[in-house]
Amino acid sequence: MAHNHRWLAAASLGLGLLLVTGYAAYKGHADDRDVEAVLAAYPQLKGGASDSCAPCHRSGRVEEGSGSRVENHCGYCHAVHVRGGRPAVATLTRFGAEYLAAGRGVAALRKIAGGDADGDGVSNEAELLAGTLPGEASSRPGAALAPHRVYSGRELRALSPVVGHTVFLNTSHNRQGDFYNQYRGNSVYALLEAIGLAPGAESVDFISVDGFEGTFTLEELRREWAQARPVPGLDKKALGACGWVNYNAAGLDPGRALPSMKVMLAFEENGRKIEPAHLDPASGRIVGTGPLRLVVPQFVPSPPDLPKNAGAECQKSVAPEYAFNEEYDHNGGRSSFSIIAVRVRPLPEGTRDFEWEKERDALLAGEKIVFFGALQ
Repeated sequence: MAHNHRWLAAASLGLGLLLVTGYAAYKGHADDRDVEAVLAAYPQLKGGASDSCAPCHRSGRVEEGSGSRVENHCGYCHAVHVRGGRPAVATLTRFGAEYLAAGRGVAALRKIAGGDADGDGVSNEAELLAGTLPGEASSRPGAALAPHRVYSGRELRALSPVVGHTVFLNTSHNRQGDFYNQYRGNSVYALLEAIGLAPGAESVDFISVDGFEGTFTLEELRREWAQARPVPGLDKKALGACGWVNYNAAGLDPGRALPSMKVMLAFEENGRKIEPAHLDPASGRIVGTGPLRLVVPQFVPSPPDLPKNAGAECQKSVAPEYAFNEEYDHNGGRSSFSIIAVRVRPLPEGTRDFEWEKERDALLAGEKIVFFGALQ
């Protein structure tokens, strides 16, 4: 399966389409003129911290869902702009705002190069070239990297008990269909407890190989989530071309809800190792979903619903509760592929992100993962 996070709506401004050491960065924006400008002005930025939305879009606190959280820059933009309806400029860093005000493009970058948008005493251009973020004061050259620890798959599995779960993944925002899958892995919260959380740790960002990030509160990771009962008869065998549910898990009982579970990092899917992501030279796409996949149960149990793009005839072929429903918990979109870094917020005072982008190839080759941030 090709690595793809296009279930998120497009945002309007950012620097998130660069190519990184052969891997395509998360593609979440409709307008690539800013990317072209950055590459034209600073071609050496490929593969670093600036190869993302982070220079222009900030992280921030949001109040939605199960409570308050500090969202990563991707999530904050979507919470405030896409779902919240506020202008995209409300999500910009000071650097992003200066770049926009300067007219965008190479000329704008040159115009603001000598400025210091975040007031940390280092110019915008110097920060970009150093691989730090000119819109975030805590990210500056010379700042210490946040505490970090790297684990192999074997080391990770030794930290906490390996668990197995049958999970319903609703992916009806895209064209993959819905899945009843079996996974083996570790509870994320158990791993964090074993690694050691610093006092004040609040939320966790899961970073995929392409730079996509998903954020969860510690409470969301700690909690066991009740799951719904399996719904049979929605596959192609029963509905022909309109069928969309994949029943990969054995022993599904429509009369019994799936066991409750916590968010997990899985290394095995339906009895097979989740293969590490790699670049397919022929297509230029990232192939594979491992070595670790984030598996998120539904926080609000709900049944399968037809894919969003299903035609009218298919919508008529199922009971109303199985027609596409925007209010259902489409947890498949939050179950991100190829997790190679985990950030625990807030970072300790005076520290900056671990430079996982520079270690991307080594992490993938060694099937490893790095945890960094608010760790003891």
